[in-house]
Amino acid sequence: MTITLYKARRFLCFITVASLIIAMCGCSAGTGKALYLSDPVTVTDFKLNTYVSVASYTTGGYSTSQLTDVLKEALALCDTYELMFSRTKPEGNLYRLNSGETDTVPEDLGLLIETGLKYSQLSQGALDITIGSVSSLWDFTASEPKVPEQERITEALSSVNYNNVTLTRNEDSSYTVASPPGTVIDLGAIAKGYIADRIKEFLLEKGINQAIINLGGNVLCVGSKKDNSSFNIAVKKPFSENESLETLKITDKSVVSSGNYERYFYEEDVLYHHILNPATGYPVDNGLSDVTIVSDDSLTGDCLSTTCFALGLTEGLKLIENTPGVEAMFVEMNGNITCSSGFSQYR
Repeated sequence: MTITLYKARRFLCFITVASLIIAMCGCSAGTGKALYLSDPVTVTDFKLNTYVSVASYTTGGYSTSQLTDVLKEALALCDTYELMFSRTKPEGNLYRLNSGETDTVPEDLGLLIETGLKYSQLSQGALDITIGSVSSLWDFTASEPKVPEQERITEALSSVNYNNVTLTRNEDSSYTVASPPGTVIDLGAIAKGYIADRIKEFLLEKGINQAIINLGGNVLCVGSKKDNSSFNIAVKKPFSENESLETLKITDKSVVSSGNYERYFYEEDVLYHHILNPATGYPVDNGLSDVTIVSDDSLTGDCLSTTCFALGLTEGLKLIENTPGVEAMFVEMNGNITCSSGFSQYR
């Protein structure tokens, strides 16, 4: 079975979500003896503004109907966390924080903001989770996207500074967040990684330890195939329909790609994409087209794929070489590919 993944927002005869093509062959107990499935039980839905799926390669001891229900429960976590992390849903925790209705957030949101601030500092602002005042001006999903007026971008940039956000953990595990009026936290670059990790935890608790979680670009392999061999993951060529650059051998790890071909439009023959430069308010323009990260968890991969894309090839590669347990592949607009020193272990 082959699942084809893109971060483009469309669904054809295959599942469409990220910049990866995954060829998958894949036990704790549920209600009986866990068995390996050559044809996985898969649940697919439209969540997080894309098509998402969970495919189990083990029965987990469940009947087929029970297993399907467990996988649906797993995908339902997307709804819970989307409401919590969404910048645009008025009833959500992050929206209420950004609008000044509250300064207290639940533990999951506090932990995600804490991680976002960590990578904002690590990148010296190349990634900045307070970019929300600017990102709200860009609508890449509009039928006719347009570049925002310079005056509006300049005004919005005055509220972008991750150093202005302070986080305090409370005794009940909630967090208190302090920031100046006008600060808009946007976790869109890292939220799916956190959600994928929580879904993996849920599956393992339910006795499902051979699975693939696919959240529109964040692909998390749970365990390995039946014979303990790796899943085969092919990284898609930017701006192509169905061409791959590399086929990676992945066991119990995450593969996340970020690039300028995911959400973009052209205006007067200039490419505008969704990864914004917090210094200018315009899309990052450093010659990169894609960064693919292999890491143990999806949150790390999500954070580093965007961070490294924003930093550019030289600084991004330096960061990866100084981050244990993480490898990366950088693809430039001219097609050149540069990999971190340990990336070959996945080839």
